[in-house]
Amino acid sequence: MTFKHKVGLIFGKFYPLHCGHIYLIEKAMNQVDVLHIFLGCEASRDKQLFNQSRLPKQPQISDRFSWLKETFKDRHNIHIHVLDEAGIEFYPNGWQDWSDRVKQILAEHKIKPNVVFTSEPKDVNNHKIYFDCPVVIVDANREFVNISATQIRQNPYKNWNFIAQAAKPFFVKKVAIIGQGRFCDLPLQFANIYNTQYVPNGYINYIEREISIQHNKRYLSESDYMKIAMLHVERIAKAVETSNKLVFTSIDFETLAQYYSQIFKKNNDVLRALKESCHFDLVIHEKDLNPQSSQLEYFETVSKKIEALLI
Repeated sequence: MTFKHKVGLIFGKFYPLHCGHIYLIEKAMNQVDVLHIFLGCEASRDKQLFNQSRLPKQPQISDRFSWLKETFKDRHNIHIHVLDEAGIEFYPNGWQDWSDRVKQILAEHKIKPNVVFTSEPKDVNNHKIYFDCPVVIVDANREFVNISATQIRQNPYKNWNFIAQAAKPFFVKKVAIIGQGRFCDLPLQFANIYNTQYVPNGYINYIEREISIQHNKRYLSESDYMKIAMLHVERIAKAVETSNKLVFTSIDFETLAQYYSQIFKKNNDVLRALKESCHFDLVIHEKDLNPQSSQLEYFETVSKKIEALLI
C-alpha cells in the first residue's frame, strides 16, 4: 500500500491521555508509514494545570510517557519523544523557539516529516510555516470523540470512560473500610455497587490460613506481619490495574502498623514506609462512627463519604 505521506508528527501534553488523543493517533497512522509523537512538558505550566484541576494527584512526565508507551506498545512504527519546553514562551506565543526545539530532536533522529496532524485548527498555519509541510486536521469539532483533556482534568471521574485504559490505574482511589462483624461486609458491598475490585483482608486471611490450623501458635510473628504487608501490597497493585474508579479493602497499612506496635512495643520501618508509599484516599474506621448506628445508617454514612471522593 502506498501512503500519501510517509512521516507524520503529532504534538500534545497528553495531560492525561484520552480517547480523543488515541483517535487522532490511530487515524494519523492510516496515512503514514511512521508517526512521531512529541510529549510536551514544562514544569511550571504542568504544575499550574494541576493546580487548576480536580485531579487526585499530579501526573509526572514519566506517567504521561508510560501511558503512551503502554497504549502503543505493539506499534513498532510509532515513536514517542519527550519535548522539554522549558524557557520557551507559553502558547500561543513562542512558536519560533518551540519549533527550533522540535527541529533539534528531528535532526538528532534524522527525522524528515511530511505531514503534521492536529485537532486544533488554530495551529494549522503555524505548523505549515515552521515545518514547511501540509497539516491534516482530525476531528476538530470533537464529533467522533467529544472530550478534551481540560474536561477530564476538571472532572476525571465523570469522564472516566474517556481516559485511556493505560492511564486509569493512576487515577484509581483506594478506600479502606475497617471494622468488625457486619461492618466487614461494607467494602465488599461497595465494590459490588461500584462494579470494581475488592481486595480481601490479608491480615484475616493469613490468620485463618496459617494460624488457626496451628493450635499451638497463638500470635503472629514479626515475619508474619511482613508477609501480610507484602501480600496486601501485591493484591492492591494488581486490583488497581482493572478497577473502576475505586478499589476497596478492609485494612490499610497504618492500621497494620498499629497492630504491630501494640504487640511488639516498637515501630517497623517497612510498615512505616508502606504507610507513605501505599497511600489510601479514604480510610473509615467503625470506631470513629456513631456506635448506636444501625447497619443501614452505617451504609448510608459510608456511602456519602465515598461519593465525596468522586466529586
